[in-house]
Amino acid sequence: MQGAGWSTVFASGQGTVLMRGCEVRNDVGAGVVVTSPHGGVLESCRFDEIGTSAVVVADDGALLIRACTVVKAVANGICLNGRGRLTVEDTAISATGKPAVAVEQQAAIAATRLTVSSVDGIGFYLASGGTVTLEDCVAERLGAEGFFVAEGCKPSLRSCRARSTASRGVHFAARSGGKVIDCEISDIDGIGVNVTERSTPEFDRLFVTGCSATGVRVSDAADPFFRRLRVQGTDGVSIEATGGGRGTLENVEVDGGEVGLRVIGDSRLSVSGLSLRNTAAAGVEVFDAALALADSAIDGSGGNAVHAGTGASLSVLRCRVHSSVGVGCLFADGAAGTVSESEFSGGKSDGIRLDTEESVRVANCTVRDNQGSGLRQARPGTGIEVLDLITSGNLKPDAYGTSASAGVTEVPSPAPEQRATVADPLEQLQALVGLAGVKREVTSLINLNKMAKRRQDAGLSAPPMARHLVFAGAPGTGKTTVARLYGQVLAQLGVLREGHLIEVARADLVAQIIGGTAIKTTEAFNTALGGVLFIDEAYTLSSSKGGSGPDFGREAIDTLVKLMEDHREDVVVIAAGYSNEMSKFLESNPGMESRFSRTIEFANYTAEELVTIVESQCAKHDYLLDDEAAGALHVYFEEIPKDGTFGNGRTARRVFERMTDRQASRLAEAESVSQVDLKLLTSDDLETGVK
Repeated sequence: MQGAGWSTVFASGQGTVLMRGCEVRNDVGAGVVVTSPHGGVLESCRFDEIGTSAVVVADDGALLIRACTVVKAVANGICLNGRGRLTVEDTAISATGKPAVAVEQQAAIAATRLTVSSVDGIGFYLASGGTVTLEDCVAERLGAEGFFVAEGCKPSLRSCRARSTASRGVHFAARSGGKVIDCEISDIDGIGVNVTERSTPEFDRLFVTGCSATGVRVSDAADPFFRRLRVQGTDGVSIEATGGGRGTLENVEVDGGEVGLRVIGDSRLSVSGLSLRNTAAAGVEVFDAALALADSAIDGSGGNAVHAGTGASLSVLRCRVHSSVGVGCLFADGAAGTVSESEFSGGKSDGIRLDTEESVRVANCTVRDNQGSGLRQARPGTGIEVLDLITSGNLKPDAYGTSASAGVTEVPSPAPEQRATVADPLEQLQALVGLAGVKREVTSLINLNKMAKRRQDAGLSAPPMARHLVFAGAPGTGKTTVARLYGQVLAQLGVLREGHLIEVARADLVAQIIGGTAIKTTEAFNTALGGVLFIDEAYTLSSSKGGSGPDFGREAIDTLVKLMEDHREDVVVIAAGYSNEMSKFLESNPGMESRFSRTIEFANYTAEELVTIVESQCAKHDYLLDDEAAGALHVYFEEIPKDGTFGNGRTARRVFERMTDRQASRLAEAESVSQVDLKLLTSDDLETGVK
């Protein structure tokens, strides 16, 4: 079919076009133009040497395209605008002069297995307010972006792939959004995923690999959400937020790259469940920006593992840093923040170094086996607070406190009575709020280990016993804290060599490639030798159904069972999670249940205990809770639903933090404030719904 006008085939009004097995050529105009709502079907057709766009659906047009091919169009392969609607399946487009697929205005498209290749420009240009759904679509060998989303468009991209493109694999701009699920971006000559201009897309199970620049970049007040993101093999920064970028990232895996995670230029990120390995330079960098990093593991950084520079506000919570070439965690001049419940070990420099005069709080951390100091404060100042630091095996002495000096090359170790002392772990266990049943069980275990050690020392055989445990219960009930103290007690008894705690989750054990899980699980297990391996939400290793997830999770379980047997005298494994799920976890492997000696149940805190936790937070931070506020909290904790979202101790700590925020706002408006006012938290500081 040869055309010589503005369109070879035109369906308008009530017109319908039905074409099967046709070849369309038109070196002047379009191939098929449809404005009719009864537009029809194109099946197994070929468009070649088209002077403008091959297929145009405009106005209120509607069309179905199935198993067609577009080759050599001067403009678009497919162009949708107005309120046009297109369904396209099993179709290929190549060699277009403009975006191969353009969807604009209020047009809608549902595309399945649509492939775009060998185009000098953009593959998919999505700028419509209508419904845009792409599934199993491919953009490859392009001179520009694979998927360009703009003008507030909110597409759904599922199982799509962008590979061998220039500039950016996927680009979200101009307040766009939508969802990207199970997609892969690979071999990009530039940035893998770029989110900018206040865009807010959501990503789930995104894999980015082989980018010559940045793997994932967020800028210009964009606020995306990433869950289960993997980035590997980038030449530049793996993940970067700049220019006021925002965002939340959960369960992120980064392997390689120059820098793993960089947050700069007034940006603000919240990252949890980050597993970061083998960066050429720093693992994490923060400059003139804010980062909240929680429940993460950083291994093998070629520079500082965590580097907070000028203007940084950094929060590190429950993180594990191992084997960095530089400092485990550095607060440089002008940086501030907190480091809590984290471990820094096996580094070639200091575990934690504080080169700042700003406020930094280090609490409940472990620094061990570093070639520098465990913790070193390089400048004098009163803004540094160090609480409950566990330090061992570091080659240089620790030095911190207001007298520390940047001019000292070898900082002397403080006298024993001046150093931060760690209370007896058994005393710390008994001092925890509530947990009466847990304390009895753990004390019984400790006594059993104590007697076994005495029998061995006396030349008697030790009673048969497995030290591995299951901690079952809801979140926030102190499972991690009890595990850490249990390891310390066993180290004191000489049962364990060191007693340190290594906390891991599924992301730290399971890889996404065949054979990778056994390697990854073994590496994590080996870091815990001599101490405690704490597997949080262990049931997730066996809870997936279908796909590759359960196979890889089962591989991790099988590997753990063997390692637990091979090293039964040199490690304690504690698997933690909800009670019902943990019962199923134990049934997932024939040898699993026999490896764990007992299950310890962690009950929800009572309302009275939760109030006590709030009061302990007040005492720890120089606040006082008045009686009226305490009474209101008791009623609130009695009535709050104890469902899957209830955080127990975390909920109590969150209430305390919000009270301090509201108190600060309340006092900021007062003309005069006394010292008593600064300390007192009242019912006015309780949020609506808590009062």
